[in-house]
Amino acid sequence: MSETPIQILNASRSFDGVPVIRAMSVSIKAGSIYGFLGRNGSGKTTTIRMLAGLIRPDAGTVRISGNDPFSIGAEERQRLGYMSERGLVNPLIRVKAVLRLGRDLYPSWNSELVEALVLKYGISPQQRLTALSQGNQRILGFIMAIAPRPSVLLLDEPAANLDVVARREVLDDILELIRDCGCTVLFSTHILSDVERVADEIGILANGTLRVSEPLDSLKDSIRQVRFFGFKGGVPNADAPGSFRTVRSKDEMTVTMRINSGATPEELASRWSCQLESRALNLEDIFVELSRN
Repeated sequence: MSETPIQILNASRSFDGVPVIRAMSVSIKAGSIYGFLGRNGSGKTTTIRMLAGLIRPDAGTVRISGNDPFSIGAEERQRLGYMSERGLVNPLIRVKAVLRLGRDLYPSWNSELVEALVLKYGISPQQRLTALSQGNQRILGFIMAIAPRPSVLLLDEPAANLDVVARREVLDDILELIRDCGCTVLFSTHILSDVERVADEIGILANGTLRVSEPLDSLKDSIRQVRFFGFKGGVPNADAPGSFRTVRSKDEMTVTMRINSGATPEELASRWSCQLESRALNLEDIFVELSRN
């Protein structure tokens, strides 16, 4: 397996002339779990669909295990698992027909795993998809994605419509998959507690731009919200080095910034002849600050 099975290099994508992804670059290490965060419309699904080979970037490249996902052969595609945010097609067919189709399409299909998961989540093979709850439809889609034991797994909002118990169980199954076969996982979600529980690295997407992409611990250690106040020469117009967001008022300036990028907050306070207060941010704080327009 490639050391970086998921690679995006300077990729952009627009729809009807409206930019959705802007010059994105990211490399995801083999065997890692990458949590992909962003508000609705930020470009998460477009990115995942490019990686799945469903749409092409307008510029730049995307690679799955070193290959162009849009033109990979059947053997390579069988090693790529994908769960769409839109759910399964043809709601009138039965669960057993969906599972039979998966078994016929994938030589590596693990029927024993499928039977165990269907039993675990209480899904009847006789049910039609339309009779399943939204949560169980998501779980069935998840089972279909992991049953072939892919080497790369793309999950678009896998926990949508799941209750807290089912969410925890799905995350446990993702971790089990990693332990068993070293699968590389990219999953998008709005549920920050899920990211903190399982992700090795995270990316935060805002307005089509990847604002950060790094290990979670590193992110929380390096980003602070700093309030500068008591200026002797007035609030400066210049942004702080490494700043993501700056809010100015008449007498003070609050900056969400990397504290190890360029000048430190203390050096800036000395330069600007002011005082400062600094506070650490949790993942929710960082997400909100970096996702604001």
